[in-house]
Amino acid sequence: MVPSCKHDDENNEPLKHAIWQDTALTEALQKLDAQAKATAPEQLKAKRHSHFWLWGSALAASVIMAVIGGMQLTPELPPAKTNFVAAQQFTASQATNITLSDGSDVALNTHTNLQFNETDKARQATLSKGEAYFSVKRDEQRPFTINTGNATIRVLGTAFNVDKTLHETVIDVFHGKVAVTSKDNAKPVELVKGQRARVHDKQIVVSTFKAQQPDWQLGWLDLDNVTINDAIFQLNRYSDKPLVLSNVDASLRVSGRFKTADVIGAASLIAQLNQLAVNNFADSVVLSPID
Repeated sequence: MVPSCKHDDENNEPLKHAIWQDTALTEALQKLDAQAKATAPEQLKAKRHSHFWLWGSALAASVIMAVIGGMQLTPELPPAKTNFVAAQQFTASQATNITLSDGSDVALNTHTNLQFNETDKARQATLSKGEAYFSVKRDEQRPFTINTGNATIRVLGTAFNVDKTLHETVIDVFHGKVAVTSKDNAKPVELVKGQRARVHDKQIVVSTFKAQQPDWQLGWLDLDNVTINDAIFQLNRYSDKPLVLSNVDASLRVSGRFKTADVIGAASLIAQLNQLAVNNFADSVVLSPID
């Protein structure tokens, strides 16, 4: 279908209006029109307005195309890309010292899994289980973040211990400052040297301690009112012969400081405090009620 002339005129109205509103353009076109008056035959004067419009349209179209062309020649900057640097994964069956790709030093306790990813914009570690002491290399442009599942720890450069052996996450700060967030992403809690945070579900409980380095590096295991199941689980991390509970009341609670190099002695002390018997077999050590 061929569009009507009336429709074309309606579509041209905005362009006509724009041309007549441009002072510089109007003056130029008026000069061209004056020259046309002096040289054109009489019979062409009737077409003066039409020529004026055609000249204006052509000139305006040239200006518009120049602007569009300039826009097309200006390249659109792509979004900044994140450059991948390194990915590391560590599984420690025994206490091990490692150095991450960014230069940070980490001491892994027994039975610990750690993953580390580094880009040019961020450093991210995941402690899925176990315990680790971090001495983070300072980099203000790339904060260091540790995720334990129920907690996120964010630092720039400091030294701290993270324990994810049980259902909670325990963070001890030995140097500097860290920010701890629970999994509900509530307002971070800042910890400084000598402060400890226990993160359980959405709750963060802060206390203080006086140790100069993690207890596990000194060969000690501190248990603070944990279930006897959790106590045995912790001790088994340091034992070649597994400790086993048999018909033991799960409501029993354990507190104390135990030598990790003497797991059998620790088990015997726990049994004595809770009126349990200890049976040392070739393949296991069994704690059970006294007959």
